[in-house]
Amino acid sequence: MGKPLSGIKVIDLSTFVAAPVCSRLLADMGAQVIKVEHPRGDAWRQTGISYLPSRFSAEENPVFDIYNSGKQHIAIDLKTEEGKAVFFRLLEDADVFVTNTRVAALRRLGISYEDLKDRFPKLIYAIVLGYGENGPDSHKPAFDTTGYWSKSGFLRDMAPFSEHYAPVQAPYGVGDTITGYLLMGEVCGALYRRSQTGKGDCVRSSLYHNGIFTMGTMQIISQGPWGRKFPATRTEHGVPGGYYRCADDEWVYIAVGYAQALIPRLCEAIGRPELAEDPRYATAEARAQHREEYYEIFKNAFASQPLSYWLEKAEALDLPFMRMSHFSDVAEDPQAWANDYLEHVTFANGRDDIMPSSPIEMDSVGPLKTTPAPAVGADTEEILQSLGYTESQIAALQKSGAVK
Repeated sequence: MGKPLSGIKVIDLSTFVAAPVCSRLLADMGAQVIKVEHPRGDAWRQTGISYLPSRFSAEENPVFDIYNSGKQHIAIDLKTEEGKAVFFRLLEDADVFVTNTRVAALRRLGISYEDLKDRFPKLIYAIVLGYGENGPDSHKPAFDTTGYWSKSGFLRDMAPFSEHYAPVQAPYGVGDTITGYLLMGEVCGALYRRSQTGKGDCVRSSLYHNGIFTMGTMQIISQGPWGRKFPATRTEHGVPGGYYRCADDEWVYIAVGYAQALIPRLCEAIGRPELAEDPRYATAEARAQHREEYYEIFKNAFASQPLSYWLEKAEALDLPFMRMSHFSDVAEDPQAWANDYLEHVTFANGRDDIMPSSPIEMDSVGPLKTTPAPAVGADTEEILQSLGYTESQIAALQKSGAVK
């Protein structure tokens, strides 16, 4: 048997990260994905190069390729009537249409869901939104830094509060990736429903909605009836859990918090087993009342020994300790390599880069390999031929600027 989405055709009119993540994962599961770009190309191509312009180029662009592996690429100018006709030919036998184009622009182009749902009744229309379809912000441009991280409260409230407080800097593309994951799952659900009913669907994934949901614990406990205040100081962030500096300037993170069953083992690890029975720290309420002095005990203990000492203690006592890594450490992590979470990818210029592998792990899919994306419009001629266009018609389309 083939991969689970073998035979499914996806038309991907997307830029940047969130929607391309969705379609890349659909391709990993066996779908044929045709990425439609403007003849200028997806702006993320140049963005990817800009992260490391001394190294990255059109021939070696891993920041673009990670989200666009496994796709065919056609370049169409949808503002031309000829280009729009090509686009509609693509949709005639498509199963899924994926886009992150703003709704107003889709309407101007005549390819909004309302425009297509009757013409292509079996089509799954999948769209990434910034702030949703309604409300005062619905028309605004959105990136994950604004829609996911900033508006959800994370950037302002999750940095520890102190005299040196400053908001957290958003990581690149993380909220986009989460939003793409959800859209991919919704597409698969819609495809299953269509197999039962024969009907298409419209599925949506919003950066802001995903930000609200993934920050759900903080959204709930900060509301009026509970009144948890953010940003919080270090000692308000779940002592004795959290992060500590070790004697060798490494940092360890302890996922204990208020888990009562683990606290006696943690006290044993630092050589203070009596703390578990001390009435000042024996309950969550008592620990909260004495959090400053309690934190100082653990802070001083961890500062007295190097990280390796604490990791050995954690192993012996089965405690959830973990070294706090740098991004750069992951490429050399034996755990990541043992599970094929990383891979070597060779580019057209002969260089080899280490990249995260596809997160799709299914027996029916098997091992996956990231492949560098081709140039803008690299597959245009082949795709047009598959749609029945003749060589002279293709030449005319190219001459007019409708395709590249």
